[in-house]
Parts: sequence; C-alpha cells; structure tokens
Amino acid sequence: MKKTMEIMVTTVVLAMLGIGVSPAEATMPGNAKAMEKTHMYFVHHNFGFARNFYQFHPGPHWDLMNAAALHLTAGQIKQEKILVIGMMQHTEHGIMALKKAYRKYREEAKLPDPSIRVLTQDVQAVGRAQAYLGYVMIPYHMKGYRLLDPAQQAIYHHLARENWIHMMHGHMMMHG
Repeated sequence: MKKTMEIMVTTVVLAMLGIGVSPAEATMPGNAKAMEKTHMYFVHHNFGFARNFYQFHPGPHWDLMNAAALHLTAGQIKQEKILVIGMMQHTEHGIMALKKAYRKYREEAKLPDPSIRVLTQDVQAVGRAQAYLGYVMIPYHMKGYRLLDPAQQAIYHHLARENWIHMMHGHMMMHG
C-alpha cells in the first residue's frame, strides 16, 4: 500500500509540475486536494491506461521503486531513469495541451455567434490532446518492461498483481 501511495503521489507531483505548480507547493500537505484533483484529471483523460494496458503497467517509475525486488542491474536502472524522465516530460506536455485545447473551446463556445468550423476544430484539438495522454505512456511502459529479463518479468507480474489488489482494496474501502 505504501508503494502504491508513493507512485500516486509522484505521478501527481509530476503532473502538477506540468501545470505550473512548484515541487515545494506540490508536496505541501495543504495542497492534497489540488494533488488529488490533478491526479483525477489525468486519470479521466488517459483512456483508462492502467486498466487497459495492465500487462505493462505500472511502468518504469514503479520498476525503479522496486529495483531491489526486481534485481535490476545498474544498466537497467539507468535506462529506466531515462524512460521516467521522458514519460514525465511528455505527460506534462499532454496535460498542458489538453487544458489549452479545452480553454480555447470554452472561449469560442461562449461567443454570441461562434463559428461552426472553429468549434469543430476546437473539439478535434481536445480529442487529439486526450488521445495523446492515452498513448504517450505506451512506448515508455513497453520499453521499461522489455528491459527486464524473463525472470524479472515474472517477478514484475507478481509484484504488479499484488500492487493492483492493494490499490483496488484501498479504492473499495474509500468508496464503500
């Protein structure tokens, strides 16, 4: 459960960085609601990545957090870190693009006589930004998984299954 929370907090902090919240602000207890809101924003706009792409999830950051259990080599750790940085940068970009697309669409829709063509383009931009958040992590997760040898992959699936069970148990406890 502790690792699940660490992963969630790290993901939220990274997402908040993407929308302009400093690391100090993102980790302050008073911003728990903001962190939760940002995390939920990402979860609702990524096409159910964890649920649909479970074979390669939770991904490179989680691999690093479980480096000892997975028996990662120094080379694997270095490669996983590179993947985490790339994934973080692309996720930040995706969240910013999606918020910008929504903002433009809302502004155009509020006009007294909005252009059908512009509104259609705005909705298409929102869709592209949502799709980006849905697919941007796929290569990072697959590459991270492919860095593991077969024995490490077996450990990965065992640990990931335990992680998923703990996450779902916690979710059920929160939502009764």
